[in-house]
Amino acid sequence: MRSETFQGKSAVHMPFLEYMHKGHCRLKVTKDYMQTAVNAFAIFVSGDLIDVKNLPASYVLNSARTIAMMKVEREKLAATWYVVKGSTPTVNVTYETLEKFRPLFKHVNAREIARLNLSDDRILSYIGTHPDLNRHQVGVVASRYIQLNPRWTEPRYLNLMNNLLCGVPMIFMRRIPENTYLQLTHQIFYHIRACDPLQRRFYLTMMMRTQALGKSYSWSAREVSRLGLLLAEVSGSDLSAVNPEAMSGITSQVMLEMPIQSLLSITEMQLRYLDTKCLNILARKLISYQEHLESSSFKGYPIWPPRYSIILVVCVVHGVVYYNQF
Repeated sequence: MRSETFQGKSAVHMPFLEYMHKGHCRLKVTKDYMQTAVNAFAIFVSGDLIDVKNLPASYVLNSARTIAMMKVEREKLAATWYVVKGSTPTVNVTYETLEKFRPLFKHVNAREIARLNLSDDRILSYIGTHPDLNRHQVGVVASRYIQLNPRWTEPRYLNLMNNLLCGVPMIFMRRIPENTYLQLTHQIFYHIRACDPLQRRFYLTMMMRTQALGKSYSWSAREVSRLGLLLAEVSGSDLSAVNPEAMSGITSQVMLEMPIQSLLSITEMQLRYLDTKCLNILARKLISYQEHLESSSFKGYPIWPPRYSIILVVCVVHGVVYYNQF
């Protein structure tokens, strides 16, 4: 389909459904990029899997981000992987191709991901740092990598695995020497999004061993920052024992994940060292928590206030944060 021209101005339109025959649709990529995009959208919406698999691989790669935003059947989004891969064996798919395909990579089958060239450090790190993979996917890949690399327990390889650690059975991780956890890189616990709370608590326990970071009262800002998403599992009593200066190591990404039950234990002195974004996130969480309490109380449910409850009022003026704690 070509774009229409009216009074010298170009317009785009959806192809007529009566002219679209499932299994026989082909996308013609032209210089009219907008109409090409509309035609591709029509194929995803009104076509079938055969039509999707017949899309040009280069177009899918270049439009991966746009395609990922479409609300269509998951099977069609998963089929784009086979469009991009084509006749190339999975193990030969390059890192550059994967990087372009990143927005759609979460729809790739777990076994297909495990067939990638895991010996390439870039591909292994790419999989381990992808934020949208689920636990099943990382579990299958981690199992495959453990088979391929008998030395996977060395810090060098653990630092490449990142989120794949969520797919490693905890019984294997218990066999790793405690001082190995101290050699893990700064960013590794920011990528463990596929871990369930039990796994996060396990890694937190290992990091709080004497040969690793020790107890919370001995943490510095750098060590707090290293814990990443593990801070979401720190108890209220441990959080309140953290050195106030060390609270500057908490990032906004981590603050979003921390439960309100532990945040209620933050002391006034600790608040002084949180940055503006963290304070704003904390304020929103406290307001939401207060509204929840009022709603539950109104419905007649008993409310037991926490021992260390805080109400934070935040005001930002010219980039300076003013707050009061009650």
